[in-house]
Amino acid sequence: MNQHLYFNILDDQVLPFSQHLHDEFAPVTPIFQDDNSTVHRAGRICDWFDEHSHTLLHLDWPAKSPDLSPIENLWDMLKQQVKSRNQHPRNLMDLRDQILSAWLKLDETYLQNLVDSLPNRIQAGIKSRGGITRH
Repeated sequence: MNQHLYFNILDDQVLPFSQHLHDEFAPVTPIFQDDNSTVHRAGRICDWFDEHSHTLLHLDWPAKSPDLSPIENLWDMLKQQVKSRNQHPRNLMDLRDQILSAWLKLDETYLQNLVDSLPNRIQAGIKSRGGITRH
């Protein structure tokens, strides 16, 4: 991933979707969150968010701190499930199908536990002053 590819994703995918949400649920403004990786902080990207702040609020987040977000655990679970299959994906479409299949089989209790872990994750982030946590 580089800033040019990320810019295209924002412009081609995120912006139309956020505009739809903004139009549908006005005056609510959708909130966008990333993990502050170097690509996300490139000047061109920051300018893009400034330009589109009327339809999309960009949430400030501690630098490079995916450990606060339970989505990282979810991606890891999906990755493990796809890797554990006896049949490796033959192409991109097959990979998509395997990920979707794993997604549909996710245990609701696991997902609820991830959501319920947010207060502890936030407290751990505060305690570590934005540093690495065990989550």
